[in-house]
Amino acid sequence: MKAIIFNEFGSSSVLHEGEVPTPVAAKGEILIRVSHTSVNPVDWKIREGFLKTMFPHIFPISPGWDAAGVVESVGEGVTSFKRGDEVYAYARLPEVHSGTYAQFIALPEAAVSLKPKTLSSATSAGVPMVALTAYQVVHNVAKVAQGEQVLITGGAGGVGSYAIQLSNLLGGIVTSTTSTKNREYVSELGAKCIVDYTEASATSALQGAAPDGYDVIIDTVGGEALTEAVAFIKPGGRVVSVVDTPKGGTFHFVYASGQELTAIATLFDAGSLRAPETTVRSIREAAAAQDENRTRRIRGKVVLAVDL
Repeated sequence: MKAIIFNEFGSSSVLHEGEVPTPVAAKGEILIRVSHTSVNPVDWKIREGFLKTMFPHIFPISPGWDAAGVVESVGEGVTSFKRGDEVYAYARLPEVHSGTYAQFIALPEAAVSLKPKTLSSATSAGVPMVALTAYQVVHNVAKVAQGEQVLITGGAGGVGSYAIQLSNLLGGIVTSTTSTKNREYVSELGAKCIVDYTEASATSALQGAAPDGYDVIIDTVGGEALTEAVAFIKPGGRVVSVVDTPKGGTFHFVYASGQELTAIATLFDAGSLRAPETTVRSIREAAAAQDENRTRRIRGKVVLAVDL
C-alpha cells in the first residue's frame, strides 16, 4: 500500500511517499481503509525524535494516530463490526511504525467505534485523539463536577475545545485562555469567562474570574501558561496537563478506547458536542501541515485526505 513515511528522525523534509506492506486483520482486529487522518502535535514530535525513548519504534515510520474510514475486513472473533461499516479510531499501537498516514491500518476491535452519524468522515478523523484526551481528562482524571470553577488553557485548540464543552455538560463553570482572534470562537464553545493571554491584564483577569481559586485546571499548553495557571488552584484542587507534568498535579496521555469513542459519537449525534473547525488538505501536504501545527497557532483541526 501507499503511505507517507520517514526513515530517520528529522525535519518535515524527511517525510515522503512510499510503499509499505498492507496490514492484515489478525485475530480480534479490524482492517480499516483510511479515508482521512488528522495532524496532531505528537506526529511531528515523533518525527523529530523527541519521543523516541517514550515509545519503541521501527523504521520506516508512518505517522498518524487518528483514523476515519471504512471497515475493509475483520479478523477471527470480531463481532462488533462488518465490512463496509463507517468507523473512526484512535490508532496508537504498541510500537511506532504503522500509522494512519496510509491507505490501511489494522487495529484491535476494542479501539474502534462507529463514527458519529452526524459528522462526515473528514470531520470524524479530527475527533479521536483530541476528543478522547479531553473526555478522559474531564471525566476520569479531573472528574469535573456541577458548580466547580474550571480553568482550561488553550481553549481554541483541539483538546481545549472539547474540554470546554465536556466540562459544561457536567456543570462546570469554565474560564478559558485564548488569543484575541479566538475570543468569539471560545465563547461560542461555552466558556463563561475568556482571558486573552496576549493582554497585559491576563494574570489579574485569571484571578478575577475565580477570586477564590479554581477547583480544576486543565492545561493543554504547558510551559509558562501552566506555571501561571497553577498559582490559582484552590487547596485540594485538581491540576491535569496533557503537555507537561504539573507540580502537585497529573500528566495524562490518552489511551485507546472504542467504548469512550462511542460515548463521544452519541454526544455528537444528540447535538451536545460541536466539532472544531476542520480544514481538509491532501496527505501529500503532510509536511507543510505538520510545520503549521508546530507553531501552536492552529484553531480547530487540520485533516488530511488519504488521496495517495
